[in-house]
Amino acid sequence: MANFDDTQIQGDDEREGSRRLSMEDKAPPAEIEGYSVMRRLGTGAYGTVWLAREDHTGRMVAIKYYPHRRGLNWSLLNREVEKLATLYASRNIVRLLDVGWNAEPPYYVMEFVENGSLGAYLAGGPVGVDEAIRICRQVCDALVEAHGAGVLHCDLKPDNVLLDAQFHVRLCDFGQSRMSHEQSPALGTLYYMAPEQADLNAVPDARWDVYAVGALLYHMLTGQPPYREPEIQRQLESTGSLLERLELYQQIIRNAPPPSLHQKVRGVDNRLAGLVDRCLAVDPAMRLPNAQAIIDELDARERHRARRPLLLLGVLGPILLMAAMVPIFVNALQNNLETMARKLVERALESDALSAGIQARGLQDQLELRLDELDAIANDDEFVGTLESLMQRPSEEIAAEMTRLHLAAPADLPDWLRELDEAHDRADAANRHRDRSLDTSWFLTDARGTQIWRRPYSPKTIGGNFSYRDYFHGRNLEYEEGNVPDDVLPIQSPHVSIAFRSEATNRYMVALSVPVRSSSGEVIGIFARTAHLGDLQDHLGKQIQGTRTEADTVNRIIALADVRTGRLLDHPWLTPEVLKRSEEEAKKLFSRLQMRDSDIDAARAEIAKRAGFPPETDESEDGSVDAAAGNPRSTPYVTLPDYQDPVGALDEPAAGDFRGPWMAAMAAMEIETTPWLVIVQENRDAALLPVREMAARATRQAWLAVAASFAMMAAVWVFVWRALSREKPGVPLKRPPEIDS
Repeated sequence: MANFDDTQIQGDDEREGSRRLSMEDKAPPAEIEGYSVMRRLGTGAYGTVWLAREDHTGRMVAIKYYPHRRGLNWSLLNREVEKLATLYASRNIVRLLDVGWNAEPPYYVMEFVENGSLGAYLAGGPVGVDEAIRICRQVCDALVEAHGAGVLHCDLKPDNVLLDAQFHVRLCDFGQSRMSHEQSPALGTLYYMAPEQADLNAVPDARWDVYAVGALLYHMLTGQPPYREPEIQRQLESTGSLLERLELYQQIIRNAPPPSLHQKVRGVDNRLAGLVDRCLAVDPAMRLPNAQAIIDELDARERHRARRPLLLLGVLGPILLMAAMVPIFVNALQNNLETMARKLVERALESDALSAGIQARGLQDQLELRLDELDAIANDDEFVGTLESLMQRPSEEIAAEMTRLHLAAPADLPDWLRELDEAHDRADAANRHRDRSLDTSWFLTDARGTQIWRRPYSPKTIGGNFSYRDYFHGRNLEYEEGNVPDDVLPIQSPHVSIAFRSEATNRYMVALSVPVRSSSGEVIGIFARTAHLGDLQDHLGKQIQGTRTEADTVNRIIALADVRTGRLLDHPWLTPEVLKRSEEEAKKLFSRLQMRDSDIDAARAEIAKRAGFPPETDESEDGSVDAAAGNPRSTPYVTLPDYQDPVGALDEPAAGDFRGPWMAAMAAMEIETTPWLVIVQENRDAALLPVREMAARATRQAWLAVAASFAMMAAVWVFVWRALSREKPGVPLKRPPEIDS
């Protein structure tokens, strides 16, 4: 004969019957006289629960059916009814109303709890710390009453905790419960069951329910029970029998590290985390002994938290009184620091403005010097005579000769090619002698824009027509190649072109061009040289850096921007390594290197005011500026105490050094056709380092004095805190009785 006092194990047939039972949701297993069954509330391993209305009173009740009269279900019904009858007077345990011993199937009627189970409540995620403690306390109240009546629940889990209309706890499902004097084992639910309970020879113990309370509280705080990880679930589900699963469950809990997710939940203090840890102790001897001990710990925590505001006020009172004197000192110190910082910034910006002005004038001098060198060559009678004779030949023939002879020795070159090469070589030698950057290229076009000579030689450009380029026509714009207006003529005077981006290096360049005139004054060709803007600034930038003293720790950066568009033309970050990208990528990069609107607007306004031309210039659709819009007479500059480096706004890792606060001075070029801004900037934090160091020293001294004043008071309050936190021995902790409303 089967022993129905032990926890029963479902066989395959019974599990299949439970599965079929869970799918039958249209009609209850039986009609009960005096009750109108309405709908199914849930399905368990051994029965189903239905919502019904009591016909005489209209009261809503819950009816739990057991599918068979005999054997396992009869034992479970008998056990659960026995325990519920014993605990009928408890307000924290669901009340038994009626029992159908002889019905088919047997059933019992209990009060209906409106808000369902805590398990359904937790399906939406964890609850707040205060709510979790409230529910835990009420669960423990129910367990205290049950344990006091000699009943051990043995299967406490969220689905067995119901919530009424006021969300008060009602403990239910005592099918696995045991009387405290019973010796028969009882299996709970995985992850809520104490490890020693997962043994078919285990003797019931109140500490099983303590472990389940800890797992329940852990679930409410974290959203999942302890140890329920995907890998652990997979291992448990892969076991072949119940015994193997129970043994594996015990091994996992005893060998796995203690659960710790609750310690990371906001609002969980050390006392609450320690309470959960003591409830979930693997060794029963280290666990709290019963539910009353859990309540006592929660009460001690509440008393500790209630004392904290008073103790905090006792600490803060003297501190606030003393701190009333601090603002006077802080205000005076702050005023002095702000004055010092303002003067440092002003002095640094004055130095930066001077550097920017020097750089702008130096860059302009570089352009004018190289332009004058070209003009001198173009006006040399012998040179003009050679070119005048050369230009009588077809351009295609000259370009072909250049292509054929570009690698020939000087002795094998014709006069026109040798003279042009020698002029280029003399210019390079002069640049090296003066420690100036070398030109990127020299070239010569005829009066129609066809390139007939170039150094260094380039097969891509020789013989090509460049009448669309600004250096040829001097209109301060670039036409689309092959779409040049009929009225375009070669320049009539030396010209500095607008900045353009090189297809070879992706850097911005400038072309300096002069007309070559025949003896009759007719323009027969354009003689030009190109250079990277950054290379033109490089030498001057080194000179500016060289003026720093050993005590000067400020690292200045020199950049170049277009005042019309606010786009950066050159920057120290734009190294050849950075610019090793496709034409399309480079175009996108420069489109993002845009100065902040407020910075460029301030520069335009200040330049207009200082230079005497209106802030708004006439700008065409292609970005060119009408040369008649203004006539700069000096080197205007503007200072920006709060400047944002456009490079710092990029999301590229190498641009990180240019983020942060900057201050800058900008000086404008004086040539109408070069609306460029020379930007000298320095890191604001580095410039204000002396202020921060002085502030740190002053603050350190002040706080040392304050710390000395508080040291004795802190020692006294530590002693008081420890004295108040120490529990008196021999005095049990009890909650005050609650009064029913």
